[in-house]
Parts: sequence; structure tokens; C-alpha cells
Amino acid sequence: MGDNDGVRALLRRKTVRIGAVLLVLSLAIALTVIARNAMRYRQAVALDEAGDAQGAYEIFHSLGRYSDAAQRAQALVDADPALPYRRASKGDTIEFGSYEQDGDTSNGAEPIRWIVLDEIDGQLLLLSADVLEARQYHHVPFEDITWEHSDLRAWMNGDFYEAAFTPVQRGLIETVHNENADQSITGASGGAPTDDRVFALSETESVIYFNTPAARSDIGAALATEHAAESPLSVSEDGTADWWLRSPGTYGFATQFVDASGTPSLSGANVDLQYGVRPALWIDVVGTGEGTR
Repeated sequence: MGDNDGVRALLRRKTVRIGAVLLVLSLAIALTVIARNAMRYRQAVALDEAGDAQGAYEIFHSLGRYSDAAQRAQALVDADPALPYRRASKGDTIEFGSYEQDGDTSNGAEPIRWIVLDEIDGQLLLLSADVLEARQYHHVPFEDITWEHSDLRAWMNGDFYEAAFTPVQRGLIETVHNENADQSITGASGGAPTDDRVFALSETESVIYFNTPAARSDIGAALATEHAAESPLSVSEDGTADWWLRSPGTYGFATQFVDASGTPSLSGANVDLQYGVRPALWIDVVGTGEGTR
């Protein structure tokens, strides 16, 4: 028993020593982090005072809740709303606007995640990373319809646009002149060109951006939000869903879509079916927005 008591006492002393060492290490790490944050905060203030709003914003934003970093980051964004997106590049995922996604309206709308599909002359082409809604392309079955007169276009540029973006954010969104080509095989009419702030991708754009198996898997296949999945939307075992393009299918009463695996369907589906919606838009990260592409 005496030997056992001695062993236990020795273990307790070692445990105390180890605890003390860990405490000292934790304090040292905490002090290092505090010192590093303080140094970076001072650097951000210096950059701001020197007129480098972009550099200052990135540091303030990364500091999170340190001091008043979040407030200073927001003040910079208020002065230049494009700051958070100016260094985004093709393939990045950014947050822009907000929309109900988790199925719980009591906690407000959630930030919308967007994939940067392209970057041209200071403008970014964004596609929502997730299927945000389930909607009909058009409510009348077997009626020939083009993007110009579709219910989906009206909703995207009306209710969705108004709900998802603040007036400041709308100032970054470009008005796009879309040429709506006919279906590439049967020649079903794509209709007249349209000027859109928000739109569904076209057949041509699906060929450009989903032209490899990796692109179809990583970008074409999209998870349905909980809000979208609550509607009459068919969701795969992986949580992905079919979503509309804007181009005509084989016939005028059909519209192309991208299936749950990320593969575009050239023949399309009847316009009155409930498929997923992934809005697309261009934002101007150099000028003031509200231009026309």
C-alpha cells in the first residue's frame, strides 16, 4: 500500500506540473494572438489612413470581433460596396444578398452563396451555389413560351430581385442584354433578346461552364436548400435537384434544365413542372453598377 500511495502522489505531482505547463502555454498563445491581432489592427488603421481601403478592409474583416474591426470593415463597405468582391476570381464562392433558405422564417433570411463562374473586365458572373427555390418555368401547360414572357423571368427580376438584395447591392448588379438563341438541334425558338438583372443560364452558357465531368459535378450539381426542398421538388439521395435553364427544349412548350447530377438536358421538360431555380447575375466590382453588358 505504501508503494501504491507513493506512485499516486508522484502521478499527482506530475499531473499538476503538466497542468501548470499547459496553462503557461495557453496564456502564452493567447498573449501572442492578442499581440498579433493588435499589430494587424494597427496595420489596417494605417492602410485606411493611407487610402488603401481594400487592404484595410481585408484585415479588419479577418479580425472579426476584435475591438471595433467589424464596424470599421462595415464602414468601408458602406463607402465602397464592391470591396468584399473586388479580389474574387473565377471558381471562388462569395456571399451576396440574402434569401430564406433554412426553412425557418423566424430567424430571417440567410446569406446567398454564389459561385463566380467568370470574370471579365472587372465584372463577375455569379450563379447561386444552391437551388434556392422550386418554381414552374411557366404556369400554362403545353403553351409555347420563351424566356421573355416566362413566369420565371418575371419572378427573378421582380419578387426575387426585390427580396434578395438591398438598394446598395442592387447598385452593383448589371443589366444584361441577353441574346436568347434557338434550340441548337430542333431550332425551337428562343425568343427575342431581353434585358435582365437576374436570369437563368442559357444552353450556350451551360456548354461553356459545364463542359467537363468535374465542372458538372462541382458546379452543375447543386444542393437544394431546406426551404426549396419543402416545396414539390424532387430531391436526390445526395440532396441535389434538377434546375431550370432559360433556353427552349425540343419543343416550344419545353425548357432545358440541368439534372441533379449536373448534366444539362437539351430536350428539356414541360414548362409547367416544378424544377429548381439557381439565379445568375453579373456584378460590377470596379464601377458603380447599373450599367448594361
